[in-house]
Amino acid sequence: MKELFTLIKKSFEQKENLVLALITEKAGSTPRGQGAWMLVNKNGRIAGTIGGAKPEFLAIEEGKKIAESGVSALKTYILHPAEAGDIGAICGGEITVFLQYLDAGDSELSAVVDDALNAVSLPVPAWLVIKINEGRGKASLGILGKNGIPGRKGTYPEKTAILCREKPLLHSTAQDKWLSLPINSTGIVYVFGSGHVARELLPLLGRLDFRCIVFDDREEYCKDEFFPAAERVITGDYGDIGASIPEGLADSDYAVILTRGHLWDFQAEAFALKSPARYIGAIGSRTKHAALRQKLLASGFSEADLDAPRFHAPIGIDIGSDTPAEIAVSIAAELIKVRNCQQDG
Repeated sequence: MKELFTLIKKSFEQKENLVLALITEKAGSTPRGQGAWMLVNKNGRIAGTIGGAKPEFLAIEEGKKIAESGVSALKTYILHPAEAGDIGAICGGEITVFLQYLDAGDSELSAVVDDALNAVSLPVPAWLVIKINEGRGKASLGILGKNGIPGRKGTYPEKTAILCREKPLLHSTAQDKWLSLPINSTGIVYVFGSGHVARELLPLLGRLDFRCIVFDDREEYCKDEFFPAAERVITGDYGDIGASIPEGLADSDYAVILTRGHLWDFQAEAFALKSPARYIGAIGSRTKHAALRQKLLASGFSEADLDAPRFHAPIGIDIGSDTPAEIAVSIAAELIKVRNCQQDG
């Protein structure tokens, strides 16, 4: 969501009012789900999408009006025919879109945007929380974090940060409704190996809002300029990864193993398997993984450890990939699948 807050800040600096369109609820089949966003000014859409086609067109037209009037609105778009209020679409579902007016002259709102930009650069999870409030008036939103990230003080429920994980959450109190949107992933992708695939993968994961740390034992491969999307690039010893990552891998973390050979793969896999990491994936052929499996079993890991759903070897969704860029896409797709299948709560 860094793109969203960067664009808001830039528009505010130019004294341009905006409208943030958010899908708060969905039912049935729809192109985009809860939390999808789009930014609109008086001239039309400037970033994001809530699914395209007729609903997005109508939301853009409504947003252009709101950018001028300053009156936020909640709209429902029915995407199946023969229903009162349908808009001629045949997807079979419906979406509710909140169009929040953002006043460029609101200094408190500008402070929230700064807080959000700060939050996306920190290695801690954080959420944007927005009150669903139609009509004229200041936007009611702020930043919540588990580790004291500052944000606008308001009446939104603090437990939203606990209830919300890596997916948007619509939370109701007795009087109000609030939408929580994750702006920083709760898990870190640890990429072991800094070769060709890693260099293709990191920019892609950055665009997908994954937080990444790269580890390798080759100093000449561990230059920050090779991985601008990474939070950290660590040079260490595969034989003692724990010395470089003493905090270990948490149950929300991912291990992506892309080393240059069997020995380093084994060491990285053993380190990851001893942790509660939610995902472990290792690159290589099935023949290579069969040999590594025997070595891991001989070192004390069980069949259950290696057959667990979290362990993916070979890594990635099978798309017949061959080039480093294609392999990176297959890995990113698998990580998205794991993230999106997480159960809330």
